[in-house]
Amino acid sequence: MNAKVLVALCCVAVYGCSAKPAGPPSADEEIKDLPAYMKRFEKLNVEQVLNNDRVLASHIKCFLGEGPCVQQARDLKRVIPVIANNGCNGCTEKQVTTIKKSLNFLRTKKPQEWSKLVKIYDPSGTKLNKFLDV
Repeated sequence: MNAKVLVALCCVAVYGCSAKPAGPPSADEEIKDLPAYMKRFEKLNVEQVLNNDRVLASHIKCFLGEGPCVQQARDLKRVIPVIANNGCNGCTEKQVTTIKKSLNFLRTKKPQEWSKLVKIYDPSGTKLNKFLDV
């Protein structure tokens, strides 16, 4: 998974699917090969997503189940619980760096949204911490 994916994890992607009630998404059956799944995010420009309030808000709404999801956001949303649960085992160093950057951005720049994301994807509050620079 490209860290850009995590950008999405915490805030990047959106349009296409209908809103679903918030609740921890289950790890998708399709994601049996995380490194292969993460390759789809290699061209995602994380900086562009994080610095575009409209796109970021759309991705976050998707991740929180509060709005529709574009394909990219939907794909990112599916990988978030997998990353939270396994620490992104099999991800490249670049992907982990991107994930850390994205999560730290959300935690510091969008604290309310970050809090909601943690409640959904990491109720114990411990799994996503390994990606944070605290």
